[in-house]
Amino acid sequence: MGSDHARQVLREGVVVVLVRPLQSGNVGAAARAMKNMGMRRLVVVAPQAFDIDRARWMAPGADDVIDRARFVPDVATAVDDCHVVIASTARQRHSPWPALEPEGLAARCFDGDGPVAILFGPEDHGLSNEELAHAHALVHIPTDAHASINVAQAVLLLAARIYAEARARGYVPVAEGEGRRGGPRRGAAPGASREHRPAALGLLEPLVGDWMQTVEMGGYLVGHEPLLVSSTLRRILQRAALDEGEIAILRGQLRKIRWKMGK
Repeated sequence: MGSDHARQVLREGVVVVLVRPLQSGNVGAAARAMKNMGMRRLVVVAPQAFDIDRARWMAPGADDVIDRARFVPDVATAVDDCHVVIASTARQRHSPWPALEPEGLAARCFDGDGPVAILFGPEDHGLSNEELAHAHALVHIPTDAHASINVAQAVLLLAARIYAEARARGYVPVAEGEGRRGGPRRGAAPGASREHRPAALGLLEPLVGDWMQTVEMGGYLVGHEPLLVSSTLRRILQRAALDEGEIAILRGQLRKIRWKMGK
């Protein structure tokens, strides 16, 4: 991997998603941390009383990250163009999700076929079960006995590890405005194959909905927790790396099954 590829992953392949942040200053501090570590893609989900001036005050030199940020109503919208979703946590959880250390998260950002979204929960209670259901894995930030990390600190800790991975893979920092004309290249997801392009998560969600409707009609959800079933299904489908054509085939099959069941 060369410097250009590593730069592309940092700029476009890592998406920091702040879910329901309570403090506008934390959004600014997170943007500042991202800018320091070469990242630019910030998504903010349903912030409470967001004050952009307060955010900018906490983000000197990183106004561009805030100005470019997407503000969306829910996690599903936030990750609709990503291929992998990782939820951050400062404490160990007993859950069905695979658990990564920061080093594993960093490697996954560079070894996958498309953008990786990293979810950070609100300052008071963290991510809800419904929000966690969109994650394919958790990343645990190791701490001492006191496991309470400010959201901007959590962004900085993980961003620094991802940046170190980029440096190890050949990334060479270049001052803004220098280097190749036109800046970071846009377009296809880094490392994506021309023969097989896994679909973005936004295209998987309708398949998950069709699948859940079908198994509900078949009675499978009796005695099973729908949220757990859907989150497990998302992880299976993500590992399968389906392309758009394969998703269309599966949705067609499920529609036919439901039609038959309805008859």
